[in-house]
Amino acid sequence: MRAVTRFVFVSSPLKRDAEERRWYSDRARGCLVLTSRGRLLEPYPIFGPTSYRVLACRVSAAEARAYAATHDVMHERVLL
Repeated sequence: MRAVTRFVFVSSPLKRDAEERRWYSDRARGCLVLTSRGRLLEPYPIFGPTSYRVLACRVSAAEARAYAATHDVMHERVLL
């Protein structure tokens, strides 16, 4: 996993990529997205996002799951 230390945003819809998994916090106050190309993103807004903040690249599902758990975003949904 390679963390992105500066603020990088990508617009929605994702080009040449797709949401693979989502993790939600209780009451959907927060959300994380893992894409099929291994990017960990934070959507804005959570539902029907217009943009995503890039948190990390080259992320596996296990790494994303661990990151989500440490940030109290526990409810996983597989999309693909």
